[in-house]
Amino acid sequence: MQPLLSWRCVGWSDLTPNFFVVASSGGEDCASPDGWVVDGAEALIELVLHLGDVAFSVHLLGRNEDDASVTLCRVSGLWTEVQANDSDVAIYWYSTTVGETRPCSPVAFGRRVERPRLVNVMTF
Repeated sequence: MQPLLSWRCVGWSDLTPNFFVVASSGGEDCASPDGWVVDGAEALIELVLHLGDVAFSVHLLGRNEDDASVTLCRVSGLWTEVQANDSDVAIYWYSTTVGETRPCSPVAFGRRVERPRLVNVMTF
């Protein structure tokens, strides 16, 4: 596996979900990063496919609406909506280890949205 470029500073925005992918400690390859910050569901899928058999966990960085504090929660899966029409646009949702399922759409952040029928894309 080719190592990915590392940055010393990473900015983030609430416009898309920001996932932190943390490699399990194995210590086999000191040149590999300990984790990655990915912006959105598509980037998360791309990274996971790139990682192959590397063991990892996924976390979501979010802002609490009530007091603007930052929270980090463990993500258990990535889902896509079952489309009733022939749309090529995938609409992603993520689930957490505490049983919440939320849309990855920036418009839906912070609002209760009725959950449609979902199909599992990845489980973490």
